[in-house]
Amino acid sequence: LNEADATLNAEANLVRSYLELMQMRMPDRLAFTVNIAPELTNQRFPSMALLTLVENAVHHSIDPSEQGGHIDVGAMRDAASGEVQVWVADSGAGMSETAQPGTGLTNLRARLAAFYGAGARLELLEQAPHGLRAQIVFSDKPSGSAT
Repeated sequence: LNEADATLNAEANLVRSYLELMQMRMPDRLAFTVNIAPELTNQRFPSMALLTLVENAVHHSIDPSEQGGHIDVGAMRDAASGEVQVWVADSGAGMSETAQPGTGLTNLRARLAAFYGAGARLELLEQAPHGLRAQIVFSDKPSGSAT
């Protein structure tokens, strides 16, 4: 949990372990992939940020769906902008029209701003035909780093 030492690879390993446990709980209803671009494995990343998004996908999208679904976790650098994109996409129930951002997402947005600066953002995008993609986008220079 030491945020100073947290990397995207460490987060991915934590997420993989969590999803393996959840898959044991619902073996016929949960499938997942975790794919972090190799050049981003040592990228500094706020601890527990990715896990927060994965837990939300399991709790709010996969668990309520009778069919379950697939969770795709990934990270890549956009070649055009240079920004890093980290996502958790699911094929579950998706977001209800009346859903309000909870404390976890509010806190995550604040942590991202503190870690990467005001340009970091959390986007929630509906996926067709159902599901949600939660995407963190940031410049890879944490706030306070030399330019």
